[in-house]
Amino acid sequence: MPRALAIRYLTVDGRARDAYRTRLAERTASARANGYHLWAFAHEEAADRMVEFIEAGDPTALSTALLQDALLAEALDFRAEPDADAGAWQRFVGLAGAS
Repeated sequence: MPRALAIRYLTVDGRARDAYRTRLAERTASARANGYHLWAFAHEEAADRMVEFIEAGDPTALSTALLQDALLAEALDFRAEPDADAGAWQRFVGLAGAS
């Protein structure tokens, strides 16, 4: 079965960037512990524009990963209250035979 990937774009206000990075480190550690991957990148010319990826072994595992990440992110958001404009996750499935 092909791997599955979710991607979302968000904007993180400069005042919230440190809280976002702290939250991201906790989310990344949780992802690793739960068997999926979380990556985040900042736009090269606009540091407030981010893109996040969650990758899992298959579409079912991706659904579980997205729920797990949402629960963790929500708990951390309550604590840090970052000023972030989080977009919706877009889901993709790997092509057969691609590695």
